[in-house]
Amino acid sequence: MAVTYVQLVNELLRRLNDTVLDTTGTGFATVRGIQSLAKDAINNSIREILQHNQEWPFSLVKQTDTLVVGTGTYAFPTDTLVVDWDSFYFPRFTSGDREVTARKLKVIPYTSYLSQYRHSDELGANTRSNPTIVDQTNDESYGLTPIPDQTYSIEFLYYKSPNDLSAFDDTTIIPDKFKYIIIDGAMMYMMRHRGNETGAQMHEVKFRKGMSDMRRILQDDRLFISSTHSHRHAFNLEPLSSSTVSGVGAADRDLRG
Repeated sequence: MAVTYVQLVNELLRRLNDTVLDTTGTGFATVRGIQSLAKDAINNSIREILQHNQEWPFSLVKQTDTLVVGTGTYAFPTDTLVVDWDSFYFPRFTSGDREVTARKLKVIPYTSYLSQYRHSDELGANTRSNPTIVDQTNDESYGLTPIPDQTYSIEFLYYKSPNDLSAFDDTTIIPDKFKYIIIDGAMMYMMRHRGNETGAQMHEVKFRKGMSDMRRILQDDRLFISSTHSHRHAFNLEPLSSSTVSGVGAADRDLRG
């Protein structure tokens, strides 16, 4: 069973030689003092781990979008952190006597779309077909050309940005075997909050080493291909009194609407 938020908080409180919380969740949402700070420290530690490497294998998600006839721009899921642009894939499509073979889509920058394909897309229905190209728009979306003439599907991979832990039985996407790294990071925050910089530095060394070890175990020691990605958001590491993750806003608006 995956380790829960209250279990992580209690492990931290035990390290601090302080009173642990009820594991059934009673009073968890309204705790104050050191217990409340411990809750924030756990979330801060998790955020920093996820920021350390935004392409952890455990945060990889496969997305399937259903395309709409006449629509060339599609939004990414709201929890998207990093998009694997090399993963865009057009599955085999069959409709009556028509068959379109499966294939990867060619990826181009948005500026190339504007200079090479925008004009033909604006000609309307006569140029619609099964998409062969995906372009990197200037906002939280991707574009397809030719614009779809049928209800096709598109598949791609992305790395998600999880929400903070909130309920007592919430679980983190970080594998349980690395929970000690979360605790070391939380101890770093707690020591720093208490003004114990020596203790904070000691735990920071363990925390940084733990993250490096986790990266080596999950990525560097196996075949892990990191392709051309687009970073969609950044984590905001808050003081212990807050636990909010914020995203970087979109830039320019896609001219296709």
